[in-house]
This record gives sequence, C-alpha cells and structure tokens, in this order.
Amino acid sequence: MRFMTLPWNALSSTLALSLLSACAAPGLRHRDPPAWQGAPVEELTKVLGQPQSRQALATGETVLQYTSTTSYVVGGYTTTPGGEIYTGSNWDLPRTYQPTRTVTLTCVERFTIGTDDRIRGVDAQGDGC
Repeated sequence: MRFMTLPWNALSSTLALSLLSACAAPGLRHRDPPAWQGAPVEELTKVLGQPQSRQALATGETVLQYTSTTSYVVGGYTTTPGGEIYTGSNWDLPRTYQPTRTVTLTCVERFTIGTDDRIRGVDAQGDGC
C-alpha cells in the first residue's frame, strides 16, 4: 500500500499566510489611528476611500468619518460545568451546549482635518477598533 505524501513546504506556507491574513482585521485597520496624526488628507482618502460622512467646522477644519463593521460566528460546541470545551469522556459528565451566534463589532473613526489639509486629530470609538 502506498501512502500519499503532502508537499509540506507549500502547505505550511499556505497555512502561515492564511493565519496572518486572519489577524488583519478588515475595514479601517490599515494603520493604527494615532499613526495618522500629521498625515496629508490625500493619503487618508487614498487608503480608506471616501468617508461615509463629512462635517465642516466653524474653525475651517473638516471632520471625516469612517465606519466599519466586522462579524463572526462563535459557539456550536459543548462545555463542561467548569466552562472548558468538552472533548469527550467515558464518564457521563454534565455538559452544556453553546449555541452558535453572530458577534458584530463596529468601529467609528473620526479624522479632524486642519486648514492645511493635514490630519490634526483622530478619534476612534467602538468595540471593533
């Protein structure tokens, strides 16, 4: 009988890239919000696109707002009374099914643009930031 061998180098590279891409959150996470401080507004709109809203302030500054939402599914497993994931046992232990549910995270980022077209302030709020 002949066993199939897997190309481990290609498989491990693909797995590593998949794991790394899973760590990169979608939406606005191209750059840490404070890192935008002082950057030109053209760079912001090039990376994030046009904002969902724009507000002109009396000072001549402008506030650009970007909103992103990320959702994922959790649950679908069984836990023991101590809260650990149940992995099977010969004993008939009490266990609780954790139903699947969708978790949605939202991030609202506001960039204050100065009269010189540079980012003067950054505010990020939400559980997805």
